[in-house]
Amino acid sequence: MRQVIILLIVVFLFSVPQSIHAEETTSLHTWKELNHTSDQILQLVKQENFEEAKQLLDYFSVSFLEVDFQEEGITMSSLRTVTSSFEKAVEAVTAIEMPLDQRIFTVTAFRLAIDALSSDHHPLWLHSEKSVMSAITTMKEAIEQGETQAFQHRFNEFQRHYDMIRPALFIDIEPQHLQRIDSQITFLERIRTESLDEDKVMSHLEIMEEEWMDLYQRIKEDSADPSLWWVMFTIGGMIIMSLSYVGWKKYRAEKQKVRVKE
Repeated sequence: MRQVIILLIVVFLFSVPQSIHAEETTSLHTWKELNHTSDQILQLVKQENFEEAKQLLDYFSVSFLEVDFQEEGITMSSLRTVTSSFEKAVEAVTAIEMPLDQRIFTVTAFRLAIDALSSDHHPLWLHSEKSVMSAITTMKEAIEQGETQAFQHRFNEFQRHYDMIRPALFIDIEPQHLQRIDSQITFLERIRTESLDEDKVMSHLEIMEEEWMDLYQRIKEDSADPSLWWVMFTIGGMIIMSLSYVGWKKYRAEKQKVRVKE
């Protein structure tokens, strides 16, 4: 009986991934293709192949419009965000004069927005954590050392990172949370143009740091694949049942031995 239970667990382990894969829908395939296309566009821009990038943007536009937005549960605000990011990406690849880094920055924002719209688990913008948190840390260091000019430079860097991931954040997080982040950045923007109160700025940076740490941590937890948790709990339950059965059987055997001795 013990061997049978173990065999069932092994069969279950191999069958679950296959069943999950078998349930992939046409919709998921479409999103995967759109996500891949947006990544190709970004790579072409990095290679300064703007003509081909524009052609892929045209192809993306046609494919994107074939999606049933209502059926997919895509909100109008998310659509407006993607549309705005798309238009800026088109401008970036067709502009006569625009620095390459600005083109890459703009198309990256578009890429992250598409990924946020199409990915349920671990969106790409989470990879910005190191850059954003580092920018906040260096701002704090500049204030501690009384280096006003360095602080202004670091703040500009932080704002640049934020502008790049904001479309994706608009899609992925609650409006009230995004509004709180926007307000904190606006406040910092205002007080840095005044006579810089170092204690006030430092206090505000610590609040911002905590806010961003909480955001990244929460999204990481929320974006864990639920199917994986289901597999873990189910397998765990089967293992516990198996061990319980073996323990019960051993208990019965020991009890039987006692009876025989008596």
